[in-house]
Amino acid sequence: MTVQGWSLRRRVTRAIVGVLILLMVLVATVVYYIAEAKSTGDELVEQWDPAYTISQNTLTAMVNQESGVRGFALGRDEAFLEPYNIANLLGGSAQGTLRKYLLDYPELLAKLKVLNTAIDEWRTTIAEPIIARVREGDPGAAAAVATPEARAAFDRVREASNDLTNSIDAKRADVTEERERAFVWVWSVIALGATVLLVTGLGLGRGLRQQVLAPMTGLMRQTREVAAGNLDLEIAQSGPLEIQALASDVDLMRGTLASQIERIERARSRIQQRSAELARSNTDLEQFAYVASHDLSEPLRKVTNFCQLLERQYSDQLDDKARQYIAFMVDGAKRMQVLINDLLDFSRVGRSHEHFVQVDLESALARALTNLEEPIAEASATVEHGPLPTVPGDPTLLTALLQNLVGNAVKYRRPDEPARISVSAEQQGDQWLLTVDDNGIGIDPQYADRIFTIFQRLHLRDEYGGTGIGLALCRKIVDFHRGRIWLAEKHEPGARFQLTLPQTEAPGETVDDDEPALRAAP
Repeated sequence: MTVQGWSLRRRVTRAIVGVLILLMVLVATVVYYIAEAKSTGDELVEQWDPAYTISQNTLTAMVNQESGVRGFALGRDEAFLEPYNIANLLGGSAQGTLRKYLLDYPELLAKLKVLNTAIDEWRTTIAEPIIARVREGDPGAAAAVATPEARAAFDRVREASNDLTNSIDAKRADVTEERERAFVWVWSVIALGATVLLVTGLGLGRGLRQQVLAPMTGLMRQTREVAAGNLDLEIAQSGPLEIQALASDVDLMRGTLASQIERIERARSRIQQRSAELARSNTDLEQFAYVASHDLSEPLRKVTNFCQLLERQYSDQLDDKARQYIAFMVDGAKRMQVLINDLLDFSRVGRSHEHFVQVDLESALARALTNLEEPIAEASATVEHGPLPTVPGDPTLLTALLQNLVGNAVKYRRPDEPARISVSAEQQGDQWLLTVDDNGIGIDPQYADRIFTIFQRLHLRDEYGGTGIGLALCRKIVDFHRGRIWLAEKHEPGARFQLTLPQTEAPGETVDDDEPALRAAP
């Protein structure tokens, strides 16, 4: 007798294929209606809600303008015109945004045009003439704001605004209704899909419990042991061929994972070894830089001293050109000494956070001004500052930062007027924003990034001295304190530098701190 009917595999395969097809149709339907709901929701949020808000705000702004003009006519105080002036500045932007939202709706654009026409008519025929009359001292200007013509002009604005707002609100209501319809369809299809899945799950579970779940439970138990770290456990392969193949793949994955972990451990060991070697190398380089600075400074001092000694001992035998050559050598040696010191200062920034304490920036600025006392006096400069905060940081570095910024402001002053430098601070979230403002020669905005690069100069050395390291040092100090520094825009003569410093200390890497303290660069 031939067995009729379908095998379990065939029945399960056909059932799964049928359910999958039905689910694909349901999923496609859900995706379609979700996309429609999202589209209408985006349209509501990104177009009609802001358009409705702008339309409402337009009438509110116009009421404020009319009240401001009325108050100005009665009180003759320019403060009453603040709402009017602000609306004149911002109204065009708001109307342009509203026009963008209504671009595909000619009937709404027409109503917007009517509103704009009414607003322009009220401003040109009522508001501006009344303001002009008040400023000219016309005593009849106060009565002009209450004339029937003025009320009628503003009533036209109010009517046009209400008409536009109501029309936009009607569009909002239509889009909201479409969105709700789409969600109804989504939930209906989801409910149908859930029912199909429930029925299918019951049918498949009844037939596959014994043949699939038991072997899978054993495989899962062994897999958990492997996941817990027992990578030496070999996965037992039992049950149907499909589950045996899966167990074989899991065992292969276990072996691959074990070998990869072994390679990772070896690589981590090598990385740790190389990190230790790199740390030793950095320590050697730091020591080399420190020693080299002393070895370079000594011959420079000798060149300077012997050149000056030569000039003093044989002054009666030297002509002007020889004295000039000696002056060139002395000046070059001194500039080389300054450059060496500045490079050392630049290389020492960012070594360690171990010296971070709460630094009173007013005290740091006072120390910086003391160091700059001579150039400030020579330039007849004035340095003013408001209340400055206390921030976590390195006191020496922050003093050097302020000294460089104020020193630059004094150096690059205008020759025709005394230098005025202002230092201020304001809180912005979890940071402090510091501003150093001066009335000097200023900096072209096209060089806003270049000035913070080491050795980058905008002027000849004969015009302004220095090594081109000061602002690069400032950026490095600010970066070390997890802040940011930049050249801010300024319309008046002079330059304005702004920087941020965090209110709380951020963890950072530390190194040995047995190096000399940083000298504030000139």
